[in-house]
Amino acid sequence: MLIGIPTEVQDNENRVGATPEGVRALARAGHFVLVEAGAGEGAGFSDDEYRAVGAEIAPDAQYTWENAELVVKVKQPTEEETELFPDGGALFSYTHTETRPWLAQAFLDHSMTVISFERVRLPDGRLPLLEPMSRIAGHMAVVIGAQLLQTVHGGRGVMVGEVPGAGRAEVAIIGGGTVGEWAARTALGLGAAVTVFELRDERRAQLEDELPGVRAVAPEADALAEVVARASLLVNGATILQDADEHVVTREMVRQMRDGSVIIDVTAEPRGAIETSVRKTTHSDPTFIEEGVVHYVVPNIPGVVPRTSALALEHATLPFTLALANIGIDRAIEEDDALAAGLLCLDGRPVADDIAAQV
Repeated sequence: MLIGIPTEVQDNENRVGATPEGVRALARAGHFVLVEAGAGEGAGFSDDEYRAVGAEIAPDAQYTWENAELVVKVKQPTEEETELFPDGGALFSYTHTETRPWLAQAFLDHSMTVISFERVRLPDGRLPLLEPMSRIAGHMAVVIGAQLLQTVHGGRGVMVGEVPGAGRAEVAIIGGGTVGEWAARTALGLGAAVTVFELRDERRAQLEDELPGVRAVAPEADALAEVVARASLLVNGATILQDADEHVVTREMVRQMRDGSVIIDVTAEPRGAIETSVRKTTHSDPTFIEEGVVHYVVPNIPGVVPRTSALALEHATLPFTLALANIGIDRAIEEDDALAAGLLCLDGRPVADDIAAQV
């Protein structure tokens, strides 16, 4: 199979769909890999490194999309990239079509087969291609938040940690999933006082058992308001339903935070739980001030550490990519329930319920 790796085009998105080692594994299995010129440079992988393991370097994105039997990339295609879609093509990447109906329609219009990273689901319910990026996002949320709390970045001048005489900075985390867990791990490692708000009783008990020092509580409004008001850093790792009218963290709660405190809203896409996350931001323009609080609402946080992220993502995706290439897309989907769960459309036929509902 001929697999194409295009250059990512979103703002400061330097991850890449395959590293040289991944290309080597695909080549050893008898496949051909077409890597767009410069695709790996942002993550520290040169075109020469790709050539050395058997890749062909494509001159541009159009050549990559037109010639590949399967395109593997990281971020969901942009509207400009949809113009490059070949009829009958296949894509394996993040898609987030729940907030991009135009993208789902483009897949259908071009009779494509699309498997979405974030929907690949194991029998135990785990999302193996979402987890590695969620871990990195949770970790980096605290690292970035600690930087933004510095006065040179507009913060209130608080260190995330503990120093004799200064006490411990408080970190509040919304959601006890993978993002929340790794944010908690990182904040604890820095010496912060950490409170995680999580709905599930069993998960709260698990977090307190596995992370001694973490306080895991139910997100009841009064308790939430009290902790948020004290927190120097608030990390959101939870989402709410698209049609929900209420937010977990209200504007009034944010208003009670001290000026220069920081909110890192990791899951502002598809929709965040924080009322004051009024817009998404980018790595080029990462923050805005709302109610005196610094807000960081960058959707692709792992892109700030592209080499680590590319390696971690490929570790999770490569076995699935090899299966798709080795036995063919149709058979791989038929034999692997995890891949089947990620299938949005097959040869232009909507498969996922939400995609079918759009037709």
